[in-house]
Amino acid sequence: MKKNLTIILAILFICFYQTLFGQQDPQFTQFYANPLYQSPSFAGAVEGYRASLNYRDQWPKMPGKLVTASFAFDVNVSPLNSGLGVILITDRIGSASLSSLTAGISYSYNVKINRKTYFRPGVSFSYIQRSIDYNKMIFSSELETGGVKPVLGSEFRDVQNFDGSISGLLISHNMWVGITVDHLTSPNISFTDLEQRLPVKYTLFGGYRIYKVERLLSTKRQHITIAGTYRHQGKSDQLDLGLYWSYSPLILGVWYRDLPFIKKYSRRDAIALFAGVKYEGLSVGYSYDFTVSRLITNTGGSHEISLIYKFEIEYKKKFKPIPCPSL
Repeated sequence: MKKNLTIILAILFICFYQTLFGQQDPQFTQFYANPLYQSPSFAGAVEGYRASLNYRDQWPKMPGKLVTASFAFDVNVSPLNSGLGVILITDRIGSASLSSLTAGISYSYNVKINRKTYFRPGVSFSYIQRSIDYNKMIFSSELETGGVKPVLGSEFRDVQNFDGSISGLLISHNMWVGITVDHLTSPNISFTDLEQRLPVKYTLFGGYRIYKVERLLSTKRQHITIAGTYRHQGKSDQLDLGLYWSYSPLILGVWYRDLPFIKKYSRRDAIALFAGVKYEGLSVGYSYDFTVSRLITNTGGSHEISLIYKFEIEYKKKFKPIPCPSL
């Protein structure tokens, strides 16, 4: 009986998760390893070309998968002080295969304020498609003895929308701060005739990099980067604070996800550990989120893998890369 009750509660939790958090965007711990998802201002913020691949498996112990993957490619058009990028994101949640596909294009422009300070406004446009498998959905009537599935299949339909984002990024020496506003159109993502709008998402991020030269003539410098990201979407707020230590080719990091300074909204979520290596143009990273909320023993944490490859190109006009941890 206890086992059956556990299964039923797990099923109800997944249905609740789909209803409540299905209105929120996918989560990435390594947001600086997925720069175009973080902000369109990062499009082309490298010396040449960049390709990135990210995969996240969230809460593997829970029934129903929460898997997100993204692929992005961007290029620095230095002669035009511009950057261009494309991104493809797939997301699958729960046993009913609630899935979404997002394809977007991004543009940024590099404005030089002075010798050490730059500003990069950015804009992106995207196409969103969402679907759900009605036959895999579980309703309360089916949990009863002899229960049957309601006849609702004909009312469900795939959702297709167009969306947009704007952003701004200020870079000064080894410091950066930026803001992104996603879902400017608040697209309707309901699978039925009932309207369900995707809330506008506001992301504020920034950081500071501290360099330390080991030897006077050494080309290898170790540094510590302190960074943070705050997100607000609908009724959801999230703050990520952490730091990276880097000494080529190794990068180590630790992050804490919570709203620790606002007791009213404080809800411990996770502590994330990150390890990565860089070899020439290739960067590989892995992070694991330790759940520290009340679900601590039930989720299995979250695994995330990132791959980035940079194709550097020599331009006549010198470009200053952004000092973010994984760029």
